[in-house]
Amino acid sequence: MSSRASRERRTPERRIGAYRGAEPGPLVICIASLHGNEPAGIAALERVLDVLSSNRFRMRGDLVGLRGNLQARRAGTRFIDEDLNRVWQRERVDAVLESLRSGESAPEGDGGPIVGSAELAEQRDLLAAFRAEDRRARGPIHVLDLHTTSSESAPFTTLGDTLQNRALALRLPVPVVLGLEEQIDGAMLHYFDRLGWANIGIEAGQHEAASSIEVHEEAVWILLETLGLIEEGSAPGPGDLRARLARRAEGLPRVLDVRYRHVVSEEDEFRMHPGFRNFDVVEAGQELGADRTGPVRTAFAGRVFLPLYQRQGDDGFFIVRQRAAEWLTVSRLLRTAGADRTATWLPGVRPHPERSDAVVVARWARSRWVIGLLHLMGFTARGESGGAVMVRRQEGPARQPESASTGG
Repeated sequence: MSSRASRERRTPERRIGAYRGAEPGPLVICIASLHGNEPAGIAALERVLDVLSSNRFRMRGDLVGLRGNLQARRAGTRFIDEDLNRVWQRERVDAVLESLRSGESAPEGDGGPIVGSAELAEQRDLLAAFRAEDRRARGPIHVLDLHTTSSESAPFTTLGDTLQNRALALRLPVPVVLGLEEQIDGAMLHYFDRLGWANIGIEAGQHEAASSIEVHEEAVWILLETLGLIEEGSAPGPGDLRARLARRAEGLPRVLDVRYRHVVSEEDEFRMHPGFRNFDVVEAGQELGADRTGPVRTAFAGRVFLPLYQRQGDDGFFIVRQRAAEWLTVSRLLRTAGADRTATWLPGVRPHPERSDAVVVARWARSRWVIGLLHLMGFTARGESGGAVMVRRQEGPARQPESASTGG
C-alpha cells in the first residue's frame, strides 16, 4: 500500500453520514460522542441526516456528522486510556500530524501520548477525517462539538472566546459559558481555533435523557438555517424552533463566566453530594461534596457548573457567575480596534520573551482590573511562571486548505 493510502485510511464507522447540497456553501462538521458515554449527539445527527435525505432538502453547502471516540463508545465509558477532549495541545497535535504525513507512529512518552493509548489512534483517525473534510469543503467551515453532562442541565454553549466563535454561539438562544478554555488544557476546539474554523461546543443535557437528543437536533437545525444552508423556517417540527430551545434554558443568564475549577484525582476519592443540577445557585462556604480529607466547600458564591456524577473525569465541579451583556459589546469594540497592541502599556505587563502572541503579567500587577482588561482585549490566562502568561487568541485567520495537514 502506498504511503499516501496508509495516511488517508480512516475507520469506516467514523462518519455518521453526510448531506451535500446542490450548491456550494458553508460546511458544518458535527462531532458527537467525543466522550464515549455521551450517545445523544449520534442519535440526533442520525435523525437530522435522515430527514434531509428522505425529504431531499434543497441545501447550500454541506453537513457532515463524525463519531468521536469509537472505542470508548463501544465500551460505554468516557474514555479508555486518556480523555480525548484533553489531548489537543499544539505540540501533541503537531507530532500526530507529522506521523500522519510520514506514515510512522506518533512519539510517545515525555509529555506525549500515553504509550499504547487507545485515544492516540482515535486522534490520528479524527485528524485524517478533518483533513479530508477540509479538502471537500466548498465554503467556510463551522464545527459543532456535541456533548452532554453527567448531571441534569439546561442546554448551553462553550467556546474559545474569539469573535467569530461568539457570533456562532449567539445564534442559539441558550446560555454562553466563557472562560472554560482557561481551566481546561487540550480541548479539541482549541485545534479548530488554530485553523481559523468557527467552532462551539453544545451541551444538551444529561447523558441518557431523551430531551438531550431533541436539544441537539434543535441546535443543528437552527444553525443550518441561520448559517444559510437551508431556508429560514424550513426545519421540521412543530412551532418555532428557537422559542422551543429558549424555553429549555428559561430564567438563566445569557452569558456566564467560569470563576473556579475544583480539580480531583482518583486518589482524592471525591464524591459530589447528590441532587445538584447544572447552574444551581450556591453560596460561599456551601458544602458541595466530600473527599478523603472531609467536606469540600466552595469559596465562591455563584452557580455550580458541571458537577461530577460519573466515575471518570478530573473536574469535580466549577463555579460560574453572570457576565453583563455590555461586557461583550465593550470587548468586541476593543478587539476590533486592535487594543491588544497596547497591552504592554498596562502596569507590570511586558512582551513574552518567546511568543509574539503573548504577554507576561508580573505577580505584583495581577490585579483584577489588569487581568480583566486583558480579557476584554482578547487574552486568556494559559499558565504561570513567576507571573501569569496571557496568550492572545487568533481571531479567525484566513482559511488555508492545507492548514489541517500542516498543523496550522
